[in-house]
Amino acid sequence: MSSEPIPPASAGSMTPESFKAVVEDGYNIVAPAYLAWSSPRPTTTRMGHLDKLISLLAPGASVLELGCGAGVPCTRGFIEHGLKVTGVDISATQIALAREHVPQATLIHRDMMSLSFEQGSFDAVVGFYSIIHLPQDEQGPMIRKMVEWLKEGGWMLFNLTVDAGDQMMEDWMGAKMVWSGHGVEGNRKILKEYGESLDILEDEVAVEVVGKFEEQFHWILATKKAPVSSE
Repeated sequence: MSSEPIPPASAGSMTPESFKAVVEDGYNIVAPAYLAWSSPRPTTTRMGHLDKLISLLAPGASVLELGCGAGVPCTRGFIEHGLKVTGVDISATQIALAREHVPQATLIHRDMMSLSFEQGSFDAVVGFYSIIHLPQDEQGPMIRKMVEWLKEGGWMLFNLTVDAGDQMMEDWMGAKMVWSGHGVEGNRKILKEYGESLDILEDEVAVEVVGKFEEQFHWILATKKAPVSSE
């Protein structure tokens, strides 16, 4: 995810709605190219974490995948291991591709921040390269929602950026794209604030080699603790 910092004036003028509109429009444009680029990468850090999470879940467990994209490789991986998946993506094009690749999944075209589920609906909630496409101020509240939707003893797996601030590329695979983050220590701070009922099991900054580039992401694996009894 090589990118350029957004100049302060541009960052200040970009509302949450306009920020996410760039993400939505961008993925609608690049979805086929992104699929062709990302699907032949079976040994990425993501796949290692995915395999570990699958090993922790019983057959038939329910998974919410935020930013499911075209449904491969992650949604398909969950389905192939007998898990029930609800996949969400802001891009209509990505959801259309996912319906072709993983018709067994429940697929929703929506901004993840507008989702509403009952508390304790899922055994696992994941976000691969997706929370990073929310504006900074929405990332903490999104983590809180993820925790609420998770069953006690359930698992959360997601990654965040290692850089603080908003970033933009004018031509990312042929479209404009934006990302945002708090930096590693900032990520840990929002986890304490918004994920107070989480037990963080893995907190890892990992480097992935993508072609000629190296990308760093902050990976979190956590489980939801049972509430402490007042008795």
